[in-house]
Amino acid sequence: MANSWFKYDGSGSITDPQNYNQVAALPNCPSPDVNICAIFANTQFIAGVARPIITPALQTEINNAFSSKIESANVRLQP
Repeated sequence: MANSWFKYDGSGSITDPQNYNQVAALPNCPSPDVNICAIFANTQFIAGVARPIITPALQTEINNAFSSKIESANVRLQP
């Protein structure tokens, strides 16, 4: 499966793949680093729509970035 960037839509849980939309490239995620902006993950299709596969390791990475306000290789933050 291919890796892709997925932009968080701000609508719910930061670890629910349904709340992310695939984008062609890393989206603009300006500072300050406060909220989830985007994640880099393998792609799956849910009801015909590309969504990220949020593994336990990626879930931990998302939660750590959100709580520490420090981005990681696979998680970008925004205001």
